[in-house]
Amino acid sequence: MLLSTWLLCLGGGAVAGLLAGMLGIGGGLVIVPLLIYLLPIIGVPPELVVPSAIATSLATVCMTTASASRSHAKHGLMEKFWLVRVLPGLSIGAMTGAYLVTVIDPDWLKRIFSIVLIALAARMVLPQKTGEPMTSVSKRLVALGSYIIGTISGLVGIGGGALTVPFLTKMRLPVRQAIAISSLGSFIIGCSSVVMFIANGWLSGKATGALGLIHIPAWIGISVASVLMAPLGAKLAHKLPVKQLQRVFAAFLIIVAVQLIFK
Repeated sequence: MLLSTWLLCLGGGAVAGLLAGMLGIGGGLVIVPLLIYLLPIIGVPPELVVPSAIATSLATVCMTTASASRSHAKHGLMEKFWLVRVLPGLSIGAMTGAYLVTVIDPDWLKRIFSIVLIALAARMVLPQKTGEPMTSVSKRLVALGSYIIGTISGLVGIGGGALTVPFLTKMRLPVRQAIAISSLGSFIIGCSSVVMFIANGWLSGKATGALGLIHIPAWIGISVASVLMAPLGAKLAHKLPVKQLQRVFAAFLIIVAVQLIFK
């Protein structure tokens, strides 16, 4: 890759890491649009740009969530009851989403991603209902919800935390515990998707490199910067006006979504 492209990958990864630490959002919201812009410059064929962007984004999720989930586990916030009911659904759903990425038209993928961006942006700025959590937990509902979240995450290249945390809190799980489960869930989503992207990339003949649809140089550059900057973002969260930052970032997401729809 050109030096300028490396620098853009490092810069995008740094921004993704900072935002993940400050706002508690997945870096995929930044990484996927960045890669949709960068990959054509690098030389990725137009029909593979969006699938490769999504695959590479989820490969970075594996890196950025590994240490966070390990830290949560050390604090004893992961109950086996929830792990065995949430993680399988997230994993199978992520593989389903990753498979769909390779068969859905890239233009439709961009539209789907844009809709998810707008929905998450709205959730950031609009007041959320604080209704009572469910009085009883349905194992089937947890499994179905986890599968849907995993599928959406694998389809658009995000870790799924923005969906998993509110879902689990609605299931009567304390917020800190929901974040811990979501952190490990994001790691599972990333790893499961990566396996599917590697296998399907080679089996379909659409591989862009040694790891199927994952663009290795972009993955390395973004992952390194993101992992290094995430702890700084967590520290800044205690010093900066996070609510105002959320509004600015939500506006940015909407602008990106509109551009992707009409591009």
